[in-house]
Amino acid sequence: MEKVILVPTDFSPNAVKAAQYALKLSETMVCKVYLLHAYMAFHSAFQSELANRTDEQRAEAGAQKGMSGFLEALGLDKDSPQISTGIVKADLTDAVERFIAENKNVLIIMGTHGASGVKMGLLGSNTYDVAKVASVPILIMPLNAVDIKPEKVTFFTDYQEADNETLKWLVTLFGDLIWKCTLVHIHEESTPPTEEDRQKLEAWKERLGSMASPVQLDSELVHGRESIALVDEILGRHNASLTVLTLVGGRSFFEKLMHKSLAKAIIHQPKTPVLLLRDEIR
Repeated sequence: MEKVILVPTDFSPNAVKAAQYALKLSETMVCKVYLLHAYMAFHSAFQSELANRTDEQRAEAGAQKGMSGFLEALGLDKDSPQISTGIVKADLTDAVERFIAENKNVLIIMGTHGASGVKMGLLGSNTYDVAKVASVPILIMPLNAVDIKPEKVTFFTDYQEADNETLKWLVTLFGDLIWKCTLVHIHEESTPPTEEDRQKLEAWKERLGSMASPVQLDSELVHGRESIALVDEILGRHNASLTVLTLVGGRSFFEKLMHKSLAKAIIHQPKTPVLLLRDEIR
């Protein structure tokens, strides 16, 4: 089945950034980019059917105009061979799930804020909503990222089998460009990690390393309480240029982050681009 890069867009600068990188990556992947905009029209039982139809037509016209402006910002037009476009009246997550069901071999690229000092509750990020439901890989681009330069990758792990699939995608997308990939496990216990804990991480690194070629894996066991401050400290210390996470069932690292709302902080305001996968990947 043909590969496709899906870029859900709300026509914001964040989406422009994601689309620009998608177009660049599509040349390497030899695939097309699909720009998807989902909109909702106002409908009320307290106004006439004519008024409802007028509101729907206005919303559709606004979406069409927005897509034209978005293509112009990318230096493209609707007949450009690199892209296809779609405008649907639907909730964004429903539209994305429908697209995945029909295409399956999909990589999603989305933008997010990446700016500091913005209150999380005010962002209303479409990226986070899609990340919670998508069953395909998502590459999240901060607005302030010039490019994805995956020379130094930090891969947070909680010893989940789905890490295998995550690593395969990482190698598929960026294998030859990666200088170093460090597997990081955060040991949250009150007592320091034991030699057995260290051996467990080393064994996990060896297991994943068998499928990581040509990427060289390192590992680090960090003792501390999971927090966005600790995550940022780790990324800064590694001088990371790409963060990798796996979202799976059970007590996974990312599920714990989601429970504590740390995933929102990573996705809304990432320090680096983020490659995110779920265990539902087909």
